[in-house]
Amino acid sequence: MGASGSADALCPAPFHWRSSVSGIAVQLGPEYAVKEHQRRRVVRRYTCRCRACGERTTLRSLPAPYDRSKITCEWLAWFVYQKFWLLTPLDRIRRDLAERDIPLAMSTLVVFIERAAELLSGIDGLHWKELLKSSWMATDGTGLKVIVPKLPTAHNGYLELYRNNEVAVFQYEPDKSGEVVANKLRPFRGTLTADAEHRFNDVFTSGRVLEAGCNAHGRRKFRDAEATQPTLAAEGGAFLGAMYGEEEKAQKLGLVDEALLQHRQRFIRPIVDDFERWLDAVKPTLLPSEPLAAAISYYKNHRDALFRFVDDPSVPIDNSPTEREFQNVAKLRLNMLFAGSTEGAHRACVLLGIVATCRAQRVPAQAYLAWVFQRLGTHRDVFNLPLEAMRSSRKVRARACSKAH
Repeated sequence: MGASGSADALCPAPFHWRSSVSGIAVQLGPEYAVKEHQRRRVVRRYTCRCRACGERTTLRSLPAPYDRSKITCEWLAWFVYQKFWLLTPLDRIRRDLAERDIPLAMSTLVVFIERAAELLSGIDGLHWKELLKSSWMATDGTGLKVIVPKLPTAHNGYLELYRNNEVAVFQYEPDKSGEVVANKLRPFRGTLTADAEHRFNDVFTSGRVLEAGCNAHGRRKFRDAEATQPTLAAEGGAFLGAMYGEEEKAQKLGLVDEALLQHRQRFIRPIVDDFERWLDAVKPTLLPSEPLAAAISYYKNHRDALFRFVDDPSVPIDNSPTEREFQNVAKLRLNMLFAGSTEGAHRACVLLGIVATCRAQRVPAQAYLAWVFQRLGTHRDVFNLPLEAMRSSRKVRARACSKAH
């Protein structure tokens, strides 16, 4: 082993990455005698010395998202931002790049998505572990068509979102099986806000998870019932409107934890008690087939879940933030129509989850993605950061947005 090889083995700086330019080496090539003229090739190269060991070396290449990459970390961040934040179809991105004299095949763009999802999958996994350790999370789902080989038509899969106020995780499942949900949430101990679907029965009957409901659904039921029972349905809806009004006041005041609990107990609990007495008085006067009777039964059957938020300040009054996140999924689904494969659906979930977490944390997604791609790519050994330090959070917002990487 030469001198430089032994220096590499002893140098504490990996690949001599702490290097500074020390001069210019001039290399004279052989003379070439041609009939018409003579010329000599002169090559000038910048030479560097490692600040750690003083050994002469060459500068390391700039950070890239993966080996032999033809794109930068910033470009890959821009691309993911275009697709999963701005919800721009791949074909439109491709046409835009072609207008800028950057002709790329559709398959190349798909490979970029694969690479990005592969880099971020570890952080997405940490977000899921964080959710399972939390005391509260919310969930909802929607359909997603997926191309599966040997099937005559696209398969109707299912896209699920699990989130709290800090992180969000999307997961793809081939169907809405209750057994799959129960196994997935087996480590979770806390309160789960979800729609009143039978597939969650095993989760709640286990006793490990408390059920919290969505009052936005109940409020819509009373609003729909005004078509047949305008007076009574409006009376019932007024109780829910009063609850939402007090909850809005608490949000404007920035109340959390014990202060929010006291506010709900003082102002919302009396409304709930009056509402329950109203439900008991009105239900016997209605036919079972009436829409208002269905709305009242919804609250009678799910009373504990729907009013869980009154006694637990960590639980929201409804599941609207989760449903609003699916508005982005609906637009993305309209643009792409289907996932090209099962693996493609899982990759989309990883990127959707990272982007949704940035949205929840109010972290600039494109800046964060560029920051994290640099630390997960070819210079991972240089930055030497654990995955926990790269999770999207308010703590990394300043670092991700700063110019000094």
